[in-house]
Amino acid sequence: MSRNLVIGIDVGGTNSDLVVLDPARLAAADRGVLAWHKAATTPDVSGGIENAIRAVLDAPDSRFSRDQIAAVTIGTTHFINAVVERDSSRLEKVAVLRLAGPYGRGSPPFSDFPADLAAVVNGYAAVLDGGVQVDGTEIRPLNESEIRQHCHQIKRLGLRTVVVVATFASVDRTHELRAAQIVREEIPGCDVVLSHRISGIGIVERENAAILNAAIKRFGRRIISSFVHAARRNGLDCSVLLSQNDGTVLSVQDALETPVRTFSSGATNSMRGAAILCSQDPAVKGRNVVVCDVGGTTTDVGMLLASGFPRQSATYSHAGGVRVNFSMPQVESIGLGGGSIVRHEAGRVRVGPDSTGAEMVSRGVLFGGDTVTASDVTVAKMVDEKGVVDKKCLMGDPHRVAGRFGAGFKAEFEKTVASALETVIDRMKTAPDDIPTIFVGGGSFIAPDRLKGTSKVVKPPFFQVANAIGAALGKISSEVSEMRHIDGTETARQQTVDELTSRAVETCVAKGALRDSVEVVSVVSDAVPYVDNVHFFSVKVIGDVDYARAFESTRALATVDHAGGEVFKSANVEKSAPAPFNYETYKPCVKNSEWILSPTDIDFIGAGAYILGCGGGGNPNSSVVELKRMIRQGAEIKVVTLDEFSRRTGGRGTAPTVGYCGSPTISGERLHGDEMLEAFDIIERWEGKKADGVLLFEIGGGNGLSGLWTAYHRNVPCLDLDLMGRAYPTQWQSLPSVCNDGHGFPYGSLSDGNGLSLLITSAKDDVQMEEIIRDAMYQHGVSCACVGASLDVDRMARETIKNPLSLAWRIGRQVFCARAASDLDNLPQRIVGACGGPDTAKCVFRGKIVSVEKKLLRGYGYGVAELESVEGPKKKIRVPFKNENIVVSEIDGHGGEKPLCSVPDLITFLDMDGNAVGTQDYRYGLIVHVIVIAASDQWTTPKAVAVGGPKGFGRAFETIEYVPVGKYVEPVSVCTEFNVST
Repeated sequence: MSRNLVIGIDVGGTNSDLVVLDPARLAAADRGVLAWHKAATTPDVSGGIENAIRAVLDAPDSRFSRDQIAAVTIGTTHFINAVVERDSSRLEKVAVLRLAGPYGRGSPPFSDFPADLAAVVNGYAAVLDGGVQVDGTEIRPLNESEIRQHCHQIKRLGLRTVVVVATFASVDRTHELRAAQIVREEIPGCDVVLSHRISGIGIVERENAAILNAAIKRFGRRIISSFVHAARRNGLDCSVLLSQNDGTVLSVQDALETPVRTFSSGATNSMRGAAILCSQDPAVKGRNVVVCDVGGTTTDVGMLLASGFPRQSATYSHAGGVRVNFSMPQVESIGLGGGSIVRHEAGRVRVGPDSTGAEMVSRGVLFGGDTVTASDVTVAKMVDEKGVVDKKCLMGDPHRVAGRFGAGFKAEFEKTVASALETVIDRMKTAPDDIPTIFVGGGSFIAPDRLKGTSKVVKPPFFQVANAIGAALGKISSEVSEMRHIDGTETARQQTVDELTSRAVETCVAKGALRDSVEVVSVVSDAVPYVDNVHFFSVKVIGDVDYARAFESTRALATVDHAGGEVFKSANVEKSAPAPFNYETYKPCVKNSEWILSPTDIDFIGAGAYILGCGGGGNPNSSVVELKRMIRQGAEIKVVTLDEFSRRTGGRGTAPTVGYCGSPTISGERLHGDEMLEAFDIIERWEGKKADGVLLFEIGGGNGLSGLWTAYHRNVPCLDLDLMGRAYPTQWQSLPSVCNDGHGFPYGSLSDGNGLSLLITSAKDDVQMEEIIRDAMYQHGVSCACVGASLDVDRMARETIKNPLSLAWRIGRQVFCARAASDLDNLPQRIVGACGGPDTAKCVFRGKIVSVEKKLLRGYGYGVAELESVEGPKKKIRVPFKNENIVVSEIDGHGGEKPLCSVPDLITFLDMDGNAVGTQDYRYGLIVHVIVIAASDQWTTPKAVAVGGPKGFGRAFETIEYVPVGKYVEPVSVCTEFNVST
């Protein structure tokens, strides 16, 4: 008898679903489903799986035999749950060796882990020599004796799991491979996890993902082995596979090495199952579709691409409170489900977001309770209109709800549910056209049969177990990602793509895919900003599972001893809920006109600085993590106003300007070292005096926090001033250049923190000064610290923006307040208020990015984003950018453009979570608020507009006349408002 059937199992937090499928009969009316089973998830997950398999195999009406089963594929939340619950019985303590040379020592491994999780998994951490630059040259040679010394300490601590992460391992993994070899020599039998095998660019996020993978790895062996034994005890001699985050599957051998890849498989299983159930529907086949998985409490909405796989999140994600960068499906959740509580208040019907959840079977009206739920009203509508209830939503006693609700109430209920679904579906769409929408999940029957923005609403058979169906029919995938130096021609680009595609195919086959079935599903080729001829490439392929080869992997694991019983219960949960924090009433510490920053202040400033970056400046996250760590360890970081600085120095004080120059892509992988202090020392030596303070070059983006770090290490205050009041792409687009006719920077210094230090004693003008800095930077890792000539008090008064740190703090505070109050829809209004009110700032658009074009020219990231409104009348805007956003133009019906606002006013994008969005992260389908903030009066003079206005960005913008969006209001200094004299 041939092995032609597959079993899919999805283990959720509440229910575990199982389905037996015949893949050859997907086009049949029963979709090839031979049996399905839904049961409550048991504490001993393997025991629950074993019972579910037995229930379908031993059913009296079973239409298949054990010998027909080719594979069992399991999707489980068990691994991520162990992280979320901080369970020390399932998590291993981990040692981390980061190979980064002089970089990142201020932000060692585990720095941004929640304290309760770090307490469970942080065993040892060290930053060592090694790693490479973006061009593949060594930062510093690997120090093998240093590695061996740390191995001896790790061994003495009894740790058996080691993570090795090297800077730019995606460019050259040699250092990681050699370090791993040394670790295995010194600690025989230990587990070694290499970061380049886990995820891509972004050293902190890749390291975090590798740590989580390492922490769960030994437990993964036990539970995956238990899955295999559960199948064996039921007489199944077949392959066992695990579903992973992107909708494909892993062999047990691959799952043992990278259990982290299973963390978010539940959402993808539902989407994949929906695609399979509707694969023969002409309205769905070969098209992008939206999938809504409706549970008891929430509806999870994702986009299923024409390839049959979910659209992945293009930005960082979080797992158990840890920032990571491995592939996760893009999913948006709303508080709507079968158990959502329905209320009639002030003449309106409200549905959710609160829910009865699992208590619906006791509280819901259908079950004799007195709480009206969405299921109650939906079933009542069916009974009242048809006299019968569709069998797929039959529950409780329908007679209890018959005639209970009036026609107006039911109509308003359906309208409310439809509006919530239409809004979230529109957010998920990537084009204005109507799109097919598939509803699955136990609560999907509450959705109306017609929705605006959809071409068809589909509720397929077996919707209750779509997640298990998705798991059952997963494919094998492989992704190859690298950064490469190429000559920039299309021929070189295509040759690289072809080479990586070939490697991806071979890797996919080696993982267990049938060679003839492998196909390419995505190709990414992006130029890296500020770096000549460096591109990031990523190729992903998928293929059908070769069950015979997968069986060999399963058979090998089946020989491993397995400890039975309920060994997987969460016995040592150590999660500690953070105490509630009231951001609304929080007051900063200001004594004697000196602002002493707290971790909360750093959070506020970081969030606000990225918003003031206007799409540029780089993400400040790593600086936020480092500064908060410093403060918790006792550092006092102080900020003063210009007036206070002048008073303290008798009007004779001076302060150099500081900032980093380079690509955000590079700074996210190669963290900073002591390069700023080295460049600072050069300026002090050249000027022959010690600095009295530190001055920010720009508040926008990551540089908005660079002065705080420098000020602490030089034991001087950071002034609440900067040279831009935002981020601009070039140094000469700053007030000193404006005020001094292009000669605002008479000299300057730079350092790469790894041996290169440079003093530029003079330049023809500020443009040439920048060209020299960038030329040097290109040759030394494409990132460096720059320190400019000191400004005296008089020049500061004329050539700086006042209180930018205070403005960033006020904006960031509103972000955190809105999140805490679940008031993100009103965040734009909150930010407008923080900037001075509606005469000073405006939210000019709320919409979805429907088109993005990018190119690289002389190191700068140029491009255009087009957005379409998601509410009200359909409108379109176009936003060109050069690292930062330049202008917002409304597009009329004939394609003409009318400028709405432009630089020097600040144009910034915020996503729906309140995060600023950098131009490097602009992508199709992203929903954003477009906020414009009035520029300082110092930027609105004719001379300043010529530098920082549209004409300063090239010929393409020379016909655009700057019209201020509003009247500038100088931010009130935090030092002034909250000062306490002692």
